[in-house]
Amino acid sequence: MVGTTLREIRHEIERLASDDGDYYVVCARSGERPVPVAGQRFATRTAAADAARATEQYRAALRRYDPQLPYYDPIVRQEQPLHVGDGPDGPDEGTDRVPQQPVGHGGEADDPLISFCHDVSGAVFEALSGSEHDEAETAIMETYLAAAEATTDRNTLCLVLLEAMAAELEAHLTVDERTRLLRDAAANLPSVASAADPVEASLAYLDSLSLVRAYDVVREPRPEIDAWSVSLRGYAIDCDGRRFPTLPIGIDILRRTSEATAALGVTDVTALGEGDWELVVTSDVEAAGGLVCLTEDEP
Repeated sequence: MVGTTLREIRHEIERLASDDGDYYVVCARSGERPVPVAGQRFATRTAAADAARATEQYRAALRRYDPQLPYYDPIVRQEQPLHVGDGPDGPDEGTDRVPQQPVGHGGEADDPLISFCHDVSGAVFEALSGSEHDEAETAIMETYLAAAEATTDRNTLCLVLLEAMAAELEAHLTVDERTRLLRDAAANLPSVASAADPVEASLAYLDSLSLVRAYDVVREPRPEIDAWSVSLRGYAIDCDGRRFPTLPIGIDILRRTSEATAALGVTDVTALGEGDWELVVTSDVEAAGGLVCLTEDEP
């Protein structure tokens, strides 16, 4: 089962990792640290090289779900003091290239929005394949592959995959199941520092990726809960006018919360047209949900 393979490879990389190692793995072309090795360090060059190969195995398995998943060119680098060698701008004597499948089958991985979308979809697929939601998994693939036949632009295609995921998860999973799944998926993404205001931090990041063209957010402390009134302009994922796929927003906010079990929900969505939306993010336990997909209330 692919899901078992993904989990086994991730666990192997975690076994190889060290809290204070000097070696790490990056893409030679972009400098990006790809999932699932992002954020990991290794005590020896051999362990890092093994992790780089495991990363390619992981991503090869994931391409059975997402054929457009970008290819990387992983190399091992060693963190060195600035006085060693030629300094930060000189040649890196501590670099090993790992034999790699040529780029060209899935496109470059240098576009931050494309990388983020595929990282999110991969994290969801890993979490989904480790669950018992086979029907949802199959439905996502059928919807995505049908859309892929009519879509040639890879930027559009990665957004189509997220939209398909959001729609099918909403259709096949309960609110509690979707929340648990999204928390598991958020844990599979590269870790980021928890933010004092996870909603503001997440929207700023998504804006930098051009997933949204612009945003406004106002935090409104209420008795015992927090609430954020959010306005989005130019949301990049196509919507049908009433259904709003919140999946990439929800998962990114979750990975920035200080507590993995913190209550979080999205409510009161209003479509303004042309990719513009208004919504409320809340920590109210009673309003949990809406992190994957929301439908505007009938007038």
